[in-house]
Formats: sequence, structure tokens, C-alpha cells
Amino acid sequence: MNDTFKIFAGNLTIFFFLCASLISPTLVYAGEEIATVEEGQPAPFDGTLFNTEAAARLLVDLEFSQEACQIETTRQLQLQSAQLHLEIDVLQASKDSLQFRFDETLAIRNDHILYLEKKITKKKVPPEAVFAIGVLSGVALTIGAGYAIGQAANP
Repeated sequence: MNDTFKIFAGNLTIFFFLCASLISPTLVYAGEEIATVEEGQPAPFDGTLFNTEAAARLLVDLEFSQEACQIETTRQLQLQSAQLHLEIDVLQASKDSLQFRFDETLAIRNDHILYLEKKITKKKVPPEAVFAIGVLSGVALTIGAGYAIGQAANP
């Protein structure tokens, strides 16, 4: 059914095109005429005269040129906007990446500082206690060595 509709629409289009081309007279499209008028000829001023077709073509060309210029300007503006948005997105991604790297480095540094502070502030044995333990150890070792020698001498 879809193919028959396409064929019917195509035939209908061709029929209307043929009717329009046969009905409309070709004399209407006689051509553009432009004439230059100089002083002394029957005209109120010097200048250039256009027939209706030429004036219509100039008007259409002017409107087309304005629309084409507007379209090109809009296209260029959108292209520039897209490029700038791309640059902004790239810079934002770079900033986010650098911010993440900075935050991670800062966290590692802070953890290292806490580790070192714990090492420094760890409770240690006072130097006086170390000295006293050393002296007592030396005395005990001397007594033990003397006892051992005494036992070895008395069999």
C-alpha cells in the first residue's frame, strides 16, 4: 500500500507541474529591462530605470543577501560558541584533575605529619630510669659472675 501511495503522489505531482507550465504564459517572463536616462530625455531626473521584473529581482537579491548574511553570521557565532564551550570544558576538566591531585597530595602529607608526630611524642623511658636500670644490671651481672666463679672454685 505504501508503494502505491508513493506512485500516486509522484504521478499527481507530475500532473500539477505540467498543468502549471502549460497554463502560465511565458510572456510574463519577458525579461528584465534596465535603461539609463540622461538630462534632456523625457524624465524629471538623471538615473536608471528598471522594469518591474528587474526591480523585483533586485529586491529579492537584496533580501536573499541579507538572509544569507544573517545565516552565515549565526553559523559563525554558533561555531565560535561551540569552540569556546569546548575550551571551557577542557580547562574545567584540567582544573578538576589538578584539584584532585592537590587534595590527594595534601592528604598524604597530613597523614605523614601525623605519623611523624606520633613517633616524636611516643612515651619513652626517661634517661634517669635507663641509667638506673643499667647500673642495677651491671651490679647484678657482677654478683652473678662472682657467684659463678666461687662455685667453680669449690668443687
